[in-house]
Amino acid sequence: MRIATPATCAAALALSLALGPGSAAPAAAGTAGSLDPAFGHNGVVLTNLGLNAAGSQIQAVPSAATLLGNGDIVVGGNFGLVRYLPNGTLDTSFGVRGLAALPPNGISTFRPGLAVQPDGKYVWAGEATAPNGTNGAFAVVRFNANGTVDQGFGQNGMATTAFANSNVQGADTVLVQPDGKILLGGEVLTNINHAPADGALARFNADGTLDQGFGHGGQVLSTGAVGNIAALGLDAAGDIFVLPAHAEFSPAGQPQGVTPAAIAASSHGPGATFLANGGYVLATAVAVTRHDTDVQVRRFNADGSVAAASPAFDYSGAAGLDQARDSVNGVAVQPDGKIVVGGAHFLATSPVGLARVNADGSLDAAFGAGGTVTTTIQGNEAIAALLVQPDGKIVAAGFSENNSTGVADVLVARYLGS
Repeated sequence: MRIATPATCAAALALSLALGPGSAAPAAAGTAGSLDPAFGHNGVVLTNLGLNAAGSQIQAVPSAATLLGNGDIVVGGNFGLVRYLPNGTLDTSFGVRGLAALPPNGISTFRPGLAVQPDGKYVWAGEATAPNGTNGAFAVVRFNANGTVDQGFGQNGMATTAFANSNVQGADTVLVQPDGKILLGGEVLTNINHAPADGALARFNADGTLDQGFGHGGQVLSTGAVGNIAALGLDAAGDIFVLPAHAEFSPAGQPQGVTPAAIAASSHGPGATFLANGGYVLATAVAVTRHDTDVQVRRFNADGSVAAASPAFDYSGAAGLDQARDSVNGVAVQPDGKIVVGGAHFLATSPVGLARVNADGSLDAAFGAGGTVTTTIQGNEAIAALLVQPDGKIVAAGFSENNSTGVADVLVARYLGS
């Protein structure tokens, strides 16, 4: 999925940490869906990566996040990676004062994905300029655990592959397989003005070379019904499942009919995630009227049948038409089966929108106000990724922009989830 911001620069950038006065409404303090006062400042952390200096239009756009075993939070986006300590403090020992910047990649207009290898190295997957210097390409960058670029991977830390006949292409999600190979999923547009996106997979060996035994020289292009690939899953046999289309490929990348199976490893993506039993969750925006968009959450069985569906809802809790455009990107499933989704609620301003849905599709009345929460920080913010901690707290990563200055900060907020 493409983003509207220009490519980020890769030079070392000055970072400043600003702790915003986030206010959540209407969840009462101490209840599920309220901001966690033990995190950052009143539950919110804003990080200025310095990308807006000297009138630049470059914006920091987070798109993925992961939780480490020690409680650290890593957020990835078009800028690279930033890492936070469990209390929300920027980890200045990571990269350069908290930022692991991308090597020069030329283009970064897709929403990058993020994965962590068993050895602690980070894998970033998105878009770069192809070797011809003009077209886009699928790209993967590997960082060492300390935030430095892994120079032993690919060429100077980055590996790319370009699909033919397209200048708009890139990865949205990434999965590190048990054998160490790196699987990317995304989209290829062969006709940006008229045709829908084709789903695409690429697989690299652990050293950054293309896996020549996968698809055609490391690439799989799936035209037709598959479309953009936003989430990946693997079963124990190495079969590859993709969302949101719910299609299956063999370990070698050949398309095949979907055979329900438990998911042994998976990646998250915008509005899509797999369940361990082979089922999956899709969260989408649905049009109510021309100027009113709500959110719906659906849970599917492993065979693709619908297990439960929420009503279309508004993050503000408004019933009926309110002319607000609610969006959804982040989705996470709690151990108890409840589903947390997040995005934005746009109506003049754009506060964060967050909701929790029970396993049967009903809104969780114990969360926020009737299942939904909005949080206003600077006036223009959105959630891009969600994480559920082992203690049940909910971490939301995204951006927050100052409407007056146009400066966008990386946003990390933590909500109580009991």
